[in-house]
Amino acid sequence: MRPWCAWTATWILTATGIAVGQVANLPHTAQVGNLPHAAAGQTNLVRNPSFEEDRETRGVPDGWQTAGDSRQVTQTLSLDKGRDGKRCARLSCTRFVAGSSAAHAMLCQMHVPVRRGATYRIRFWARAEDIASDVVSLALSDTSVWADCGLQDSFVPTTEWAQYESVFRATRDCPKASRFQIWFLATGTLWLDDVEFVELAASESPFQPANVAAASGRKNLIPNASFECGADGWGSAEWDRTRHWGGPLNQLFGTLDETAAIDGDTSLKIELSPQTQPVSFFDYYDLHRMPVRAPLAGSLGFVEVEPGKPYTLSAFMKAKAPGTPARLAVRSFHGGTPSKLVRLTTEWQRYSLSFTPQTRWCYVLAGPDLCPSQENPSPPQTATVWLDAVQLERGEKPSEFTQRSPIEFGIATEKPGNVFGSGEPVRSSVTLRSSDATRTRDVKIDLQLTDFFDREVWSREVKATADAGKTLRIRAELPPDFARLGFLRLRAKLTSGDETQERSMRLAVIPVYRQKDSRFGVNHAYPWPHLLDLSRQAGLVWVRDWSLKWQEVEPEKGRFTFAETDFQIDRPRGHGLQVLGLLPFPSSNWSSSAPASVGTKGSYPQNRARVAYAPRDPSEFENYVENTVSHYKDRIAWWQCFNEPLYTDYALPRSRGYDGTTYGRLVVAFARAARRADPQCRVLAGIGGLNDGQILGDFDRFFAAGGLKAADAIDIHHYPSLRPPEFLEGLLVKLNALMEKHGGRKPIWMTEYGYYADDEPQVVPLGHSGFNRPLPSERVQAEYAVRWATIALANGVDKVFYHAGTCPGINADNLEGVFYKYGGQPRKIYAAQAVMASFLTPSAKFVKKLSLGPTVRGYLFRDGQRLVAVVWASGSAKAAPIRVTEPKIAIQDLMGRAQPSRDFTPSGTPVYLVGEGLSDEAFEAAVK
Repeated sequence: MRPWCAWTATWILTATGIAVGQVANLPHTAQVGNLPHAAAGQTNLVRNPSFEEDRETRGVPDGWQTAGDSRQVTQTLSLDKGRDGKRCARLSCTRFVAGSSAAHAMLCQMHVPVRRGATYRIRFWARAEDIASDVVSLALSDTSVWADCGLQDSFVPTTEWAQYESVFRATRDCPKASRFQIWFLATGTLWLDDVEFVELAASESPFQPANVAAASGRKNLIPNASFECGADGWGSAEWDRTRHWGGPLNQLFGTLDETAAIDGDTSLKIELSPQTQPVSFFDYYDLHRMPVRAPLAGSLGFVEVEPGKPYTLSAFMKAKAPGTPARLAVRSFHGGTPSKLVRLTTEWQRYSLSFTPQTRWCYVLAGPDLCPSQENPSPPQTATVWLDAVQLERGEKPSEFTQRSPIEFGIATEKPGNVFGSGEPVRSSVTLRSSDATRTRDVKIDLQLTDFFDREVWSREVKATADAGKTLRIRAELPPDFARLGFLRLRAKLTSGDETQERSMRLAVIPVYRQKDSRFGVNHAYPWPHLLDLSRQAGLVWVRDWSLKWQEVEPEKGRFTFAETDFQIDRPRGHGLQVLGLLPFPSSNWSSSAPASVGTKGSYPQNRARVAYAPRDPSEFENYVENTVSHYKDRIAWWQCFNEPLYTDYALPRSRGYDGTTYGRLVVAFARAARRADPQCRVLAGIGGLNDGQILGDFDRFFAAGGLKAADAIDIHHYPSLRPPEFLEGLLVKLNALMEKHGGRKPIWMTEYGYYADDEPQVVPLGHSGFNRPLPSERVQAEYAVRWATIALANGVDKVFYHAGTCPGINADNLEGVFYKYGGQPRKIYAAQAVMASFLTPSAKFVKKLSLGPTVRGYLFRDGQRLVAVVWASGSAKAAPIRVTEPKIAIQDLMGRAQPSRDFTPSGTPVYLVGEGLSDEAFEAAVK
């Protein structure tokens, strides 16, 4: 479980002058040499930033030092030739033994001051050689209490000098005792030069929206403002949502109504009642089940405004019942949200809100507001509201409504998330609307479809005549014989005289997963029905549910209640998903063995401090487990004992004196109680994290204390960050050997893991929370995910759960949602996951590794009569071509598309070799 409280962080890291695939570049970064030094007036908070000073001539840069446990690490800090021929710092590690948290090769400087809430930019040049861990990290820590100051980032250095940049917002005041640190967890050498660490003025914020509609030449700034081009450009945002981690509204709430309009032929109809209102769910920390009573329609993307000048938002609305409350609002980028509550009549009427923006970008909201508040003390329970002719314009009052452009267009499909099953027609539509009542317009629309590799696979030019004041809808369908499996992006460009406009949308055509069980799942169920259904289609069949906390189901001794948890458990099951029941904490507040000094007051995570301690009475703990398993025995077959015990502070934290023996004993008690309630249930247990050193020692003691024997499968978590997947294999080999030592291997479940990326962020630079550092592209993310899962399944892993079931709201980003953009539009990894699930099913068993050369990896699986090999090359050296001599073996790419050639050259993109009716030996012999 990742630290949810860190979601407010805005860490980003960019690199310049590096080839794609080497480091996670973000849009709009400058080229090498173009990034300026600290601007005039900016103070570099780092001393001796260019490493030129060595007053004592010790060969070590003044102000800098190493840190690390000398019993485990041998490291040397010295001066060397820098990128410009002057000096730089050289950190070399020749011995590394994993173990304690102090096992690292680290270059650091003390007393770099920061202020809470201020934004800082760090720039530096780096190169490296032979760093076995691939990744280098940087952070700022308050050493007086060993607390994070808001910076947690990482990068993958190359052998050539390159400049890196990181931006973060400080989370605490630390005028002294801070430690700015750059480190790696392996042997190898790192060179560092020209470090800048400066505080940015508020006006220098590096963050800005990526999707902005320019204001130049436009009276109405809102595209498709009267819904004549369908729902294109519109979504919904809740006005009343209490903050939770699962995610806000993720699609438009409402329907297009062609029977009622004040402008043109169409309006947006929003029907809200206890039966129809969207309900926001999430299972952590406090259970969240909140009906949304103010789902406002919102414009997708930001519009450009001039700060300090007057603007007016207006919209026509009417309601089924007079007096229905509705709201107009404007949300600014990193600014305020002016709003106005209005009372609707049963006739179309225009309502307006005048305001003065303080920032350069905003988007608009309008719709029914049935949320009780001081200004709206007794709202009705139901409402039907129509919305039309929305206008945002410069000025203190509204003027006559007009479209943003004389001709507008939108693109759409009728499928949630634009996801199609393989074999069904792939249809889209283009809708045109001309507001020019005086003449017809000749229009040309260029449609282009690109695939996973961003290659054009289909195009079409459409010419049409848009009649004055009319709407025209054009259907587009791909040819039925088109090899279209996988991720696709549809781009449309409209040209009419001097007017040009562009639209794009993501699509996927996937093999829809039909089996009841799967290898794959998600940590936390997504909060909305369309995302659960899309997950099911892609083979993400399992969800890891956190709702059954002891504190929740037995709030006081002897009183059990499952009313709220039933909602959480039954919701994903209603969409055909399987539930892994996690009992995340060893105690409730009342049953904890924590001392009285450990309170429950305060914000998260302080409010869960007591429940992390061991239970005061093992019999009370077993009673909780037995009652919970008994209640759900017809709904949940697999149960997990605690989240990340020992190595985090969720359960039995090591810092409180607990160890693997403690956890092993509680797992034995957990399994005994669970099987009393349901003899057929299965138990999952494990430390969670997996790396060399101390955690393997925790597993050793946990297994020795009976935990391995008591469990049916062993749980691990892993967040590889930017590292290529191949390092996982060595860790799994060690874990399997440890199980062999203690009596035999058990299946492994990986219930938290993720690679992250976003090719089209809403905000640039793209922020992250450290562990979800984005890879260079969605293509790399998909490739790494398939390589990672293949290695895992070949080395004893039975289930893989991605972190996490969260989603973005309107005009926002959420990397942790892994698979989906707003509205459920797929990232590239979604299509890759669907294809992988169709090949690597629960019945597919690992056969062997294929010998295909020093840089090529091939893993062979058998599923009945079908054999599937996943093949790719790792490392920088080019692999030799491979020829498949057996006609019964098909070569399919990462998207599951058949390849006509009988040979291929392995690369970082995995390829599937699929054969039927062959022996293992015949298959292997046919792959040369």
